[in-house]
Amino acid sequence: MRHRRTRAGSIALAAVLGLSPLAAMPSASADGQVTEVALPVPDVAPVGLAAGPGGTVWYAANAGGIGRVGADGKVTEFKVSENSQGRLGIPDAMTAASDGAVWFTDLSYSVPRVGRVDPSSGAATLFELPTTGDVNFANAQIAGIAPGPDGSVWVTGAFSGTIGRVDPSGNVTAYATGLAPYGVTVGPDQAVWFSDNSGLVGRLDPATGAVTTYETPFTNQGYPGMGDIVSGPDGKVWFTQPGVGRIGSVDPATGEVAEYAPGRPDSDPTGIVAHGGKLWFTEAAASNIGSLDPATGEIAEYPLPATLSAPTRIISGPGGHLWFTEPGRGLIGHFDPAAPPSGSSHPAVPSPNPGSSPVPGARFQNQCAVETLCQTQVTTGGNVKIGTFDQSLPNGAIRITGSLGAPDETGDLVLDPPVVGEQLVSKPVEVEGGLIGQLPLIGPILGKSPAAMWEVNRLTISQTLAGKVHLYLTDTGLAVRVPLNVHLNNPLLGTTCVIGPINASLPTTFLAGAPNGDPHLGFVPGAISLEAPIDVPAAKGCGPFGILDGVINQMMGLPSPASQNSMKMTGVLNLGNGINASNTPQSLASGPVATKLKQLLKAGTTQRKAAKAPTPAPKKATYKVTARR
Repeated sequence: MRHRRTRAGSIALAAVLGLSPLAAMPSASADGQVTEVALPVPDVAPVGLAAGPGGTVWYAANAGGIGRVGADGKVTEFKVSENSQGRLGIPDAMTAASDGAVWFTDLSYSVPRVGRVDPSSGAATLFELPTTGDVNFANAQIAGIAPGPDGSVWVTGAFSGTIGRVDPSGNVTAYATGLAPYGVTVGPDQAVWFSDNSGLVGRLDPATGAVTTYETPFTNQGYPGMGDIVSGPDGKVWFTQPGVGRIGSVDPATGEVAEYAPGRPDSDPTGIVAHGGKLWFTEAAASNIGSLDPATGEIAEYPLPATLSAPTRIISGPGGHLWFTEPGRGLIGHFDPAAPPSGSSHPAVPSPNPGSSPVPGARFQNQCAVETLCQTQVTTGGNVKIGTFDQSLPNGAIRITGSLGAPDETGDLVLDPPVVGEQLVSKPVEVEGGLIGQLPLIGPILGKSPAAMWEVNRLTISQTLAGKVHLYLTDTGLAVRVPLNVHLNNPLLGTTCVIGPINASLPTTFLAGAPNGDPHLGFVPGAISLEAPIDVPAAKGCGPFGILDGVINQMMGLPSPASQNSMKMTGVLNLGNGINASNTPQSLASGPVATKLKQLLKAGTTQRKAAKAPTPAPKKATYKVTARR
């Protein structure tokens, strides 16, 4: 009897039947004098920036690939190939070379490399830098980049102590500095100048390999010790010192060092660019852009539309505008320096401890209380297979946010809900073909028929939590256990049609190896994948009094064992300390899982190492590396 009723219901559904428009790409928005372009997934942490041809601007994202903002404001993203160890990279700094190509650095631990991008296609040619030899890039974490002669670029090797020149043919010249260089620029004297993690400024003579260092009043103070460095309009070299909140300069002719303090203390000045006779800089912890007149030392600070934007790098770009990245909110911003933002500048994010270095904050960190460890995970693609039902997931379909709480009776840590916003945000995902498109055998045909366009056929899926979210350790790393109810949303099925609870235990794989981010971020971003089989129960509550339960279960092959179902997703995980002033929970996370996550956070945001002793004699080495694509 039930079988006959199910069949009759299937025929009825095939006779009654909508599609919704596709979700639009995020568009540019203007707030006062600042225009901000939203990225498809804001969590990817855009950091590096470069001006391309035809009014385009390119960006590099630590937990994504590279992207282009067109002259019309449209965002196009491009993947970067895996390295020779089969891992994703961590794109960081960017620059435009003299031949029009766009280059970027790879900050990952696993393989030091740089990429050269064809702006017309977005295709990247990748050069893996040598890790053996007298002068090499082992453990480098390639960070800074600047244009060199004949289409080449200069790059910094940070913890390898190396600076290198790479040309489009893969010829590499490596110089030992004896330091830990971060930012790099070609100075007015045509020497290569660099900022060092300890707070020193260095000058490299490419002809001899000789390195000269200049101490600042704040050498070995604050973290990060140094930010970007640039050749100024006054014949001096200018740099930022985020850890102590200063802008500084060195006069190549005299070696004199001068320092300037912005009005906002602990503002974390990071990026810097020369434009229109002034130096312009980002204040990562205060969400301001500042300007400094080198003739008078006068500093002005201009607010961005929102706090927790964490502006990082800044360039001169199309339209004579200043362009900058905002990894705290996943935005690319720009404004006309002749008409900068008005209003009072923003104060800095409070330092976690009195006397500690300033720390930028991202929007997600404000969802968790101070003293807690905050995480947010968002999907960037993948699919869910439930019985005979197979659904692709678009960018941003599922987000889970919260802070690590104490273990419960299971022994695993509970992910406490955020103090601001929802713990699970699930955007309804459109199912192609609607309800009739899921019918056995004839569904794929009917799903393309005119009947599929009827509103009553429209089908979306969304998820809600069916219990607590837990985090636990596996043999290979971290995992999350999420109990989900999958909702089938359709006019005929009503508002109560649910498949669940589905208890998904999802191991988390960091696709770039150890998670890592630019040292000027106050959080750690990481591209991840999650994949596991799932047991799926029967649907219930479908249609009035559940009359269509049998129809849905027959259509989708439910209930279904784990061997026939799976969740396979890619995503981005961001980890940082909570900064919301709400009351701190009485029970804070402890144990191996919390220790592991705290280690990841510490490794990704406190990469500073002691400066190496200068080498006894200048050294350089040349190599030829093979291009990869």
